Amino acid sequence: MFTRPGSNSGIKRSLVLAGGGMRVAYQAGVIMALEEAGLEFFHVDGTSGGIFNIGMLASGLKPKSMAENWRTLKLTHFISGRRAKNYLKPLKMQGYADADNIRDKVFPHLGIDIQQIQSGAHANATFNVCNFSQKSIEAIPCALAKEEHLIAGVSLPIFMPALKIDNNWYSDAVWIKDANLMEAVNQGAEEIWLVWAIGNTPTYLSGAFHQYVHMIEMSANGGLLEEYKQIKMFDQLHPERKPTKLYVIKSPIPLPLDPDFFFNKVNARELINMGYKHAKEYLLSKNDNGENLDHTATSCSEPSKTLSFRGVYEGGLTLGTDKVPSQYFVYHRYSKFSDEQEIVESYSSIAIEGHLKETALFDHQISIEKENKIPYQIIKGSFLKNGETHTLTTKQKLSGPWEIIFGLGFKSISIQIIDQKGKVALEGTLYQSLSNRLKSWYFTSLTTVSGSGTGIKGKFNMFKDFVAYGI
Repeated sequence: MFTRPGSNSGIKRSLVLAGGGMRVAYQAGVIMALEEAGLEFFHVDGTSGGIFNIGMLASGLKPKSMAENWRTLKLTHFISGRRAKNYLKPLKMQGYADADNIRDKVFPHLGIDIQQIQSGAHANATFNVCNFSQKSIEAIPCALAKEEHLIAGVSLPIFMPALKIDNNWYSDAVWIKDANLMEAVNQGAEEIWLVWAIGNTPTYLSGAFHQYVHMIEMSANGGLLEEYKQIKMFDQLHPERKPTKLYVIKSPIPLPLDPDFFFNKVNARELINMGYKHAKEYLLSKNDNGENLDHTATSCSEPSKTLSFRGVYEGGLTLGTDKVPSQYFVYHRYSKFSDEQEIVESYSSIAIEGHLKETALFDHQISIEKENKIPYQIIKGSFLKNGETHTLTTKQKLSGPWEIIFGLGFKSISIQIIDQKGKVALEGTLYQSLSNRLKSWYFTSLTTVSGSGTGIKGKFNMFKDFVAYGI
């Protein structure tokens, strides 16, 4: 997936991973799709949360291993409180948490190895940090990267303290820029592939938390607009080379925010599956000339309401005369827009014991069929096994909203897998335990632009419309 600087292997591409808090598990799914597409990058660059993924790449991890490490990472590893006496003076604290767990738990679990990074053997990587003492951005190359640089790069002011390195104070770079496109240009990139997780929404929402998120959005997107100007100027000053192309992979509607991740409204698996599917779709539909260097490059649609919920199904699929233990994970997003448009999205992955490690699906096609007046949701998707495309079709009864609320809906799902030769490889029915059904309801998320109408009544009405969607 990576070439060395100075090699003549074709187009010089730079992979730029922007921040986005813990939502950057999304990027691992994107990177899996880019690897499958055969894209090669001579340079990778990370800012803020993107540093976690750049750190894994520069440590030599493969994309599938990155995804597995994100899936199995415990959320509690991100939480590391300071000494109790510090909280007696909350207005004088540098940060409300410290970096101990990032250093001792998160980095080791993700496989981030500073010695491997410093060797430069796996990727030509740069890590962006804010030099607070000089109020500037520094792109630290592998050979000069210290563990403290990586930790400082994810130390968001207020939440974590700045770190002093070689007589200068360093922190997260997001307030200056969240993606260092000019570093890619300076490295000689002809194409920049930006993975964007921050969002770029049009509406200014109420509430202190939303406004904090807006501040980050403004800083991140404002920094990008300045980068675009610099890239255009650079291209004008270097007419001997082709204009720099920018490709942006992002979620079509805003990704769930960090509190949703903390409170299990969305998890790393679901973010990975989103990133994988979005990247596969982007690769099929992208403009060969790249994105316009303006605000539209990162903009996303804003639903007035979005209902999100998951399903976890387990059991055995039939392979010949054998029952093979299998798991199927699905995450649904049902969105309504102010113009009365509706969208249902499904993101899924499957694991088959002894045959297939957990693998994300793409190319989901959703339809509704009726049998004896009962609606069934049909989802057809594809996945790759040993380079071959398999088709997976699910069929599930659409229960009523009251059944869903009381954990009586979505009990089972029928699955059929067709191999590349058109033969049935596996089929059968998987079941969702009562515990998983109740958890699904408990962790169901409903967000609205107004911030109101998200209680039980609102969820009931959205589930009712979800069940009726497509009928």
